[in-house]
Amino acid sequence: MKIAFISQWFDPETGSAAIPGAIARALQDQGHDMTVVTGYPNYPTGELYGGYRMKLLQREDLRGLRVLRVPLYPSHDSSAVHRALNFLSFMFSASSLGALIARRSEVALVYSTPATIGLAGWVLRRLLRTPFVLFIQDLWPDTVTATGMVPARITRPVEHVLGAFCQRIYAAASVILVISPGMKELLVERGVPETKIRVVYNWIDEDMFRPVEPVEVGSDTFDVMYAGNLGDVQGLETAVRAIARLDDLPHVRLRLVGDGVARGKLADLAAQLGVAERVVFEGTRPVEEMSTTMASAHIQLVCLKDIPLFRVTMPSKIQGILASGQPMIVCAPGDAAALAERSGAGVTTKAGDVGALAAAIRHCSLMPSEKLRAMGRRGHLFYERELSAKVGVMAMEQALEEAARWRA
Repeated sequence: MKIAFISQWFDPETGSAAIPGAIARALQDQGHDMTVVTGYPNYPTGELYGGYRMKLLQREDLRGLRVLRVPLYPSHDSSAVHRALNFLSFMFSASSLGALIARRSEVALVYSTPATIGLAGWVLRRLLRTPFVLFIQDLWPDTVTATGMVPARITRPVEHVLGAFCQRIYAAASVILVISPGMKELLVERGVPETKIRVVYNWIDEDMFRPVEPVEVGSDTFDVMYAGNLGDVQGLETAVRAIARLDDLPHVRLRLVGDGVARGKLADLAAQLGVAERVVFEGTRPVEEMSTTMASAHIQLVCLKDIPLFRVTMPSKIQGILASGQPMIVCAPGDAAALAERSGAGVTTKAGDVGALAAAIRHCSLMPSEKLRAMGRRGHLFYERELSAKVGVMAMEQALEEAARWRA
């Protein structure tokens, strides 16, 4: 089947932006003819990656995938104006040049984050008669209002406009895929037919994320690692404050692998609390090094603020941790915590609860290393059984085939 995959984010971008590449390669490995329409790489720093120059269209062969890049305004800072320009610029590029490219395919898969990319799907279906499957990663307008991108004084009209926009995209999509059960429930509450929605968990690039032999990190430290975007919504100040509560365990460290808008504030907080030496900022790492990087710590941390949106959010780092066979502490609400508990690989705490997180870190630091490794092994088996590419791609193929029948 000829499939056009439309995503604002794609390789060589890292973190959650690496998910689209894993999806496209898994579908191509099943024999599908894939064409990727994406933007120029700039996540998570907002700066264009080296070796790229913005132009109208760039063709690229990336690990065997046919990739076509269209223009956008690169940005990933805390400015609402800049982020809006980033989203809207790709929306227009994808809905014009991208849609013209995608219409040559039998069906399109639209990777919906941000939701503005859904306009490309609407153009394909309503104007160019190409069916599409919408794969929703985060719900709008919830994401926009919950993350503080919109000033409080205009929240209500923005919610109204974005809500109406999303409803039109949902109506145009042949099938809608979501990444958590809670997300499906919310869409049904908003009037989307339940028969149109499927839950398909994100998988991870299994060539990149896989079990590796634990790195001997010695007995002089116990390393808790957070690997991902250092943003405001992650609530990582909870983790820094938890480390400060463990004065009697000076060997416990928090290692932050990644970058983002909250890095400076987190560094200032660590200095203020007197734990700057125990909160280590390691910068970003290439995605192909992440499994080895995670294996250099004793346990991984997943952290999100406790806001309604995140109760139905499934952070991609959970799949990366499980696929790599690592144990984790999940300081997050809702579906993320539930999945971690079900996997047998995670210790969970209430989001934002400094005392509970400190207690969880203390508990894990006293565990024998073999017990921690057993947690990681259980997580990997769970990933293979319920979240792996072979499971997810089968469900996705069924959705794409169903959508393609609309054209026939």
